[in-house]
Amino acid sequence: MLIAHISDFHLFANEPETPPVRLDIERVARRIVDDLANFSPTLDAVAFTGDVADGGSTADYDMLKDVLAPLKVPVLIVPGNHDRRANLRAAFADRLPFETGSFLNYETQIDGLRVLALDTLVEGEVAGALAPESIEWLTGKLDRRTKEPTLILLHHPPFPSGIKPLDGNALIAGREEIATLVRNYGGSLILLAGHIHRPYQAIWNGAYCAVGGSPAFQVSLDLAATVHEPGCITEPYSYFVYRIEVDGTMAVHTRHIPIEN
Repeated sequence: MLIAHISDFHLFANEPETPPVRLDIERVARRIVDDLANFSPTLDAVAFTGDVADGGSTADYDMLKDVLAPLKVPVLIVPGNHDRRANLRAAFADRLPFETGSFLNYETQIDGLRVLALDTLVEGEVAGALAPESIEWLTGKLDRRTKEPTLILLHHPPFPSGIKPLDGNALIAGREEIATLVRNYGGSLILLAGHIHRPYQAIWNGAYCAVGGSPAFQVSLDLAATVHEPGCITEPYSYFVYRIEVDGTMAVHTRHIPIEN
């Protein structure tokens, strides 16, 4: 099967909440979705790892649904720190099997792939957290080991990029708990995240992990940064395409999308 991974569109209907977000992000997002919709062979699903909106208003999510409309395959979404939980739930309740309760966690199946979507949003904060309720939920899911690969989606990565100021605002609470769950899991795990605004891949506690880049803005590669976040940089935008077999064999491809600056 083929799964595309995108992240951090930061769509806004009126004004951006985040200063670096490009003002023509709607146009750029439509260009990316057009490429996804016309990908050959047809994708089986698109995983969207948070900050789908920049302010989380009802109008933002109405725009997002219109932007995503050309996609005729499942779109899997988790909330980021710029999303608003109640509005996101209301906008996609007919498409995503959100659990009842306070958080937007859910489980779904894409052919031979199990997907576990995690809500790491702490509204009003940049950094993310896994609440005890979410850790308990994930523990129960991973206790049920399966032969099929399992994909975990979350916005804030628990696996470090090495860019310290960005890692300090990633997943804070619940990092050790999810590390233990990943390390002890006996099957094939894939973790996909966003938030860092710089694509990278990692092996963390035995699992393959990746962060998707952002078309809204990307930050420079500065592994020497210790206090201040790296500045923005103009780089080609790309998304990842995962070719996943039922036995867990996987190939990762980088798809570059020309977008004017």
